[in-house]
Amino acid sequence: MLKLLLLVLGCYIAAALSVHLAYWIRQGRKRASRHYVLIADEDQHNIEWYMRSLLTFSRQTGKEVKVTVVDYGATPETLAIVDRMARKGHIVTVHEYPEQMRRSRTVDDAGEAASSRESDANQLMWLLQSEGVLKDANQAVLIDLQNPSDLSKMPF
Repeated sequence: MLKLLLLVLGCYIAAALSVHLAYWIRQGRKRASRHYVLIADEDQHNIEWYMRSLLTFSRQTGKEVKVTVVDYGATPETLAIVDRMARKGHIVTVHEYPEQMRRSRTVDDAGEAASSRESDANQLMWLLQSEGVLKDANQAVLIDLQNPSDLSKMPF
């Protein structure tokens, strides 16, 4: 009887130690995070849906999601939606689109190649990183909400 009691007690102690060990190992790892950069213009009716989907994805997967909305002439309603999300405790920031890049973005003639759009995206990412909006540890994903093909970069 005493042997059985000691065996059960030993199993409980081993289970408690394994749970504590797993907790300590998990705490040592840095949580994976993603940083989504959304370019919003004056015609963004679905931005609240996009942001809620990103934040739901964050809750479901346990990955930290940061969202930066680049204001490219967004309406006050769009900025109010972003502010409301930020007040609810989500990691959401607004950044003004640089004036020197606006001119190159508005030029949309037939001769514009995808490489020039890609270079604008690279310039914007570099600018956000130099201003401290993006960190090196975060994987940044740039999504232009005007471009339907960019919506495939969303995680849902």
